[in-house]
Amino acid sequence: MGDGSMVLLPTPGHTPGSLSMLVRCDDAPPPLLFIGDLAYGVELLERGELPPGTGDHKQLRAGFAKVLALKERMPDLVILAAHDPKAAEALREASSRR
Repeated sequence: MGDGSMVLLPTPGHTPGSLSMLVRCDDAPPPLLFIGDLAYGVELLERGELPPGTGDHKQLRAGFAKVLALKERMPDLVILAAHDPKAAEALREASSRR
């Protein structure tokens, strides 16, 4: 978009070249971070539990650290993992805050 409202962040590890997408709008908090398959769920990410049997664990740990550091800098950040059964509800809640 050219305005920083959508930013791709490198989070390799699950597969080479994996990306996460940060979506933010000045007039519509909270920011959203779509992490794809970096972690199977936000709770697993927060506990540092890597997806079993997949990817490069060193890169996954580095990706986890980047995401958690971003969350620390942006406390209202909503993290959405592709396989997290709680992601749809988290997105609905985030949308209701807009």
